[in-house]
Parts: sequence; structure tokens; C-alpha cells
Amino acid sequence: MSNFYSYLDDFNEITIIVPISYREDFTEYFKVIGNDEEIELEIISSELIGNERKYVTRFDGYILLNHMYFIYDDKNETSELFTGKIVRTELFDDIYYYEQSDLGSSFRRDRTKFKIWTPTAKYMKLELTDKEGNVEITDMEYDNQGVWYLRLRGNYEGCKYRYISYVNGKEHKFIDPYAISSSANAEYSYIVDRSKIYKMKNQRPKFSGSPNDAIIYESHVRDFTIHESINASFPGKYKSFTEVGLTTKEGNKAGFDYLNDLGITHVQLLPVFDFGGVDENKPNKLYNWGYNPEQYNVPEGWYSTEPNDPYTRINELKELVDNLHKNNLRVVMDVVFNHVYDNTTFPFESIIPGYAYRYDSQGLLTNSSGCGNDLASERKMVRKFIIDSVMYWAREFKMDGFRFDLMGLTDIKTMNTLRQKLDRYKKDILVYGEGWKMSTPLGEDRTAHMYNKHLLFNIGHFNDKTRETLKGATWHISQKGYALGSQAKLDDVKNIVLGSATNKFLFRYPSQSINYVECHDNNVFYDKAVAALPKASIEEIKKRQRLATSMIILSQGVPFIHSGQEFYRSKQGVENSYKSGDKINAINWNLVDENMADIEYLKELIRIRRKYDLFRLTAPSKIRDNVFVIINDHGTILYQLKDEDTELIVIFKNSLVEETFEFDDKYTIIFDGSKRSRKITNKIDVNDITTYILKRK
Repeated sequence: MSNFYSYLDDFNEITIIVPISYREDFTEYFKVIGNDEEIELEIISSELIGNERKYVTRFDGYILLNHMYFIYDDKNETSELFTGKIVRTELFDDIYYYEQSDLGSSFRRDRTKFKIWTPTAKYMKLELTDKEGNVEITDMEYDNQGVWYLRLRGNYEGCKYRYISYVNGKEHKFIDPYAISSSANAEYSYIVDRSKIYKMKNQRPKFSGSPNDAIIYESHVRDFTIHESINASFPGKYKSFTEVGLTTKEGNKAGFDYLNDLGITHVQLLPVFDFGGVDENKPNKLYNWGYNPEQYNVPEGWYSTEPNDPYTRINELKELVDNLHKNNLRVVMDVVFNHVYDNTTFPFESIIPGYAYRYDSQGLLTNSSGCGNDLASERKMVRKFIIDSVMYWAREFKMDGFRFDLMGLTDIKTMNTLRQKLDRYKKDILVYGEGWKMSTPLGEDRTAHMYNKHLLFNIGHFNDKTRETLKGATWHISQKGYALGSQAKLDDVKNIVLGSATNKFLFRYPSQSINYVECHDNNVFYDKAVAALPKASIEEIKKRQRLATSMIILSQGVPFIHSGQEFYRSKQGVENSYKSGDKINAINWNLVDENMADIEYLKELIRIRRKYDLFRLTAPSKIRDNVFVIINDHGTILYQLKDEDTELIVIFKNSLVEETFEFDDKYTIIFDGSKRSRKITNKIDVNDITTYILKRK
């Protein structure tokens, strides 16, 4: 064990930390020896910090990061030179950036190649476990640009492997961050023969590519089929997500058939990459939403029928996507590139300590994500990792969209580069995320938050203004929004109906506004309404929730529906149910039987939105020319949409005040707040919390 510690902090700078317990006097000189070279160090400064003295030294020479070097002091005591802040320098990124996309394992029947990027490792080894359980450890060779490689002759299909690195004085054993398959709980990576992976049969459903044409429905694989109210063959698994023939107790459609009948265009799946917080071998032991990345390119094994099989989890997820495509439904993948589950065990630190995460001015990990670490997307090899991962899912699993968790922590260049690469592949792939403005060392001008919408190309943002204005303040449970009867902030309500893209309200284009009142996060609308309106009847609460959902579907922008929102899903007042278990999170399909009329209500609104282009205008200029919104003294909204062929009037009413609306011409009521209608009139009486849609005869 060394008496002092040394760190390579730049290409010409070494920091040396000498504990007072080792020596109180001043060290006269240091030198570095390695790679058959001896280099003298010039002491630039020294500073006593607590019980340690910090020396900053400079040198004239070149240190190879994959070689061992030792620092000697004037007493001939030694310290192994560790890699320090040099990995966060711009020059390091330039020198060691590796642009090829061949990292990981590459299988052929007569050989398998392994490549791993780790510029700071002094040696690398591969630990291979064959199907009989025999373990073999083989040295890897250093190539260049930080890449180590190994070629093994023979057929290694189905074998397990891990890497062993020697970095900063320690050996580390870790799985392959570039792997596409693993054993349960991310213990080993697998070598797989890609020719044996399920071949997707169905083409992506046709889609205009305009986000305004999307209707997004968020769902969690386990929640969707785990409840006892439907008898799924594989409850909570990939295989039952698209299982046909599931019904409620009263024989109504449930599960996939129900989903397929709604009229939505996109299913957004909560994370299906491999995540922590669950036990894949004991699937009922723990519960999690999945925002805990452990392996970015491996499907989650918790949803698989055989999490220890090299192919099953891959094939079952591919079949899920394929079946959705077969039924004209597109798939959005929820991705989490703002943090990892545990930075101490995630392979990045074993590969190159201090590189993949953000640090503050004191050298401490930042925690803007609230998860203990923040991924440094601005570093070239992290950016490449993110983009390569997304492109892998887009190409191999035919994912039709990507929802970025805490996108406001990701740098703008990464998001724009990704968007451009996706466009070169398929222009109709959606990209949107949580564009919250969050504090990072990068500064607000470099991150992909919603107030930088003018710097982000064709990327949408969850519109929290819509949520807060229609539903009420998230962090004040008793505060009421418009749909709960509030008459406050009516100008904001008007701008939301207009797609948040006029009057310089929030966005440049309505396609940037993902309109929602509930999602997996925070209180569902029903629970919020029960708390905010303690004297209201269940009937009134349902009317108010129908109003909120109507406004989401019919406003300009991109509608987003949380699974079960349409039949009043409750989480029993649990605000953050990310690990609350099936009792709180499972979809109770009995609610379908109780609320069939309300489900038909949603389906009719979706049909109307998809029929009339006026609800899906793409440019603010078109909205200004074709849409007019008036809010009267009672808070009732009259929302007029017209072009050369069609004129529509939508009435959103959030009170019980009796009102009569008279028109200059006769209109057909095509939706009366409960069902499709065909009544022709030039006058309408409205005395309930409801939505009407009229069309000029």
C-alpha cells in the first residue's frame, strides 16, 4: 500500500496527495518512471488541506494511459500513477474517440471477436464460461484509441462472458456494456448468434411522420396483464402484452384487444431495456417501473418467461413489437440516458473512472437526476454510446419512437445529432422527452430543456403547463386546475388549446407540445380530483376527468394518454408508485366493465380527431388563420376551427352554470358529451361539465 497517492489530471499535470500521517515536512522532488522512461516533475504549487498536502506538478513528456507508471518521492517511496481528471479534458476526448460501431462481441461459427473501449486499463482479460460451466481467462491485446480486442477460434455460441480490467490499482470484473444479451440480473453477458434471433415479419405501420398525427398511449408491460381480473396466459410478461382473446368478467375486450380497439397510433412502453430494482429469478419479490438502467442494449428479463436463456428475452420483445405492428400500432420506447442505476457497479467506472459522469468544481459527482449520478452525454464516447444504443433499438427492434426521461439533463448536440441520424434512417420516428430545466455543470444554454426549443430540431417536450393548468399543481394536492373547476389562468388555458405555439407561449410548433394531464409519474387525475374536491360526488369527478381527457385529445399538439386514464384508474392516493407493487400499479380490468360508456366516449373523440385535419395543424400560422378560441365570463371555452371545407365548434365547459349558445347558422351536433349525435340546431343549451362538438351543416 502506498504512503501517498498520485493522479494524472492533464497531459502535462500530475496531482500528488501526501497524508500528514506519512510525512509532515515538505517533499523536495518527485519523478515518474514507466515505459522505460524517467521523467522529472516540477512542483508548481503545494497546499495543506486538512490532514493532507496537495502538490500540483508539471512534466515534459508523454504518458501512455495503457501503461503502468509509478511516482517516486525524495525518500524513494512509490505510488502507482492513477488516471485522474485527464479523462474529462477536451484533448482526451479528441485523442481517444473511437468512431467504429463494432464494440462488444461479434459471433461467427468459427470464431468470436471481442472489443471493449477502455483507454485507461493497464491490462484487460476475458473471462469465458462455456455451457458446461468451465471457466477460461484469456489476455486481451491493446489496439489503439483505447480499444482492446480478442479473437477466439471455435464456436462459442451461448457461452457467458465478463471482462476483467486493471484500472487505478484494482482489478474490476464487469459485464459488457455493449452486449445485447445477458443472464438474469445482469450477472453475465452472452455470446449470441444473431441468425437465431426472431425475424420480425411485419412492416412498420404507415405514419405521416408528423407528431401531430400521433395519439400516444403509455403502458407498463407488467401492469398491463398482471391483474387477476383477466386470465392472461403469461401475466406480466412480454408474451401476454399482445395476447389476443383476453376479456373482462363481463366479456368486454381486455388487454391487447382492448388496446387495439381504442384508435390510438402509438404505444409508449415504460422501460424495456434491462433495469435494476427487481429480481429476474424471483419476479414477484420486487416491483419497479424500470427507470434504473443496468444494460442499455439488453431487453429486460423481468418480463421474460426465461430470463437466463440467451435468446428468449430478445425474441419475446421482438414478437411483442411485431404483433403491435401487425395490428397497425407503432411502439415508442422509454429510454433513460440521464443516469444509471448504480454508478459504482455499472461498467463505465470499471472501464474508465471519472469519464462517463458529471462532476462539480469540487470533484464530486453531481446529482441533478436525483439518482446519485448524472450521465455526461456531452463526452464524445458517451454521446456515441447513447446514439448507437438508440439506433440499435430502431434498427433491430423497429422501434417507432423514443421518449427521453429527464431529457433536460442531456446536452443539445447529442439530441440533435441523434435526431439527424434517425432522420437518415426513418424520418417518421418520434423523439420527445421530459424537457424540464434542471441545474447542470453544462449551463442552461447547452441542455435539451423545453425553453431551448428553438435549438432542438423536431424534438417534442412533455407540456407540464398543460398538466398544471388543466389538472392543478402537482405538488399542491388540493389546488384545482381548469378541469377541476378553477377559473384562474384562463389565458393559459386558451394558449394550451392553441397548441402552446402561438403568442410566444411555450413552443415554436404545436408538434413540440406533448399534451397530458397524467402519466406514470405523480398522482393520477382521479386521485388528484378526489383529494382536491372532497365534497364532490364520484359522478362529478368522472365528468371532470372526461373534460380533461377531451381537452387533451382535441387541443392542438400531440395527445398523450396514460394507461387506464379513460376508465378512472386509481393508485389509491400513492403519488410515486415506482416500487409500490402490483396492488397499486396493476391495471384493474374490472374498471372497463364499470365504465364502458366512458371508454366509448374516448374512442369517439379519437375518431373525430383523426378524421378532421383541423385538430392536427402543424404550423402556428395555420393555427392563427384557422382557429379561434374565446373563453366567456363563466369560463366556458368556445373553440372554433375552420377551413375551406369544414367548420367545427368545440365547447369545453367546466361548471354547472346554465348557458345557452345561439349561432348564425345551423350546425350538426356530432358529439354531445356522451355519444355520437346527429341533431341539427342553431341553438344549444349547456348546463353540465361536458364537451360538445358541432359541425356546420
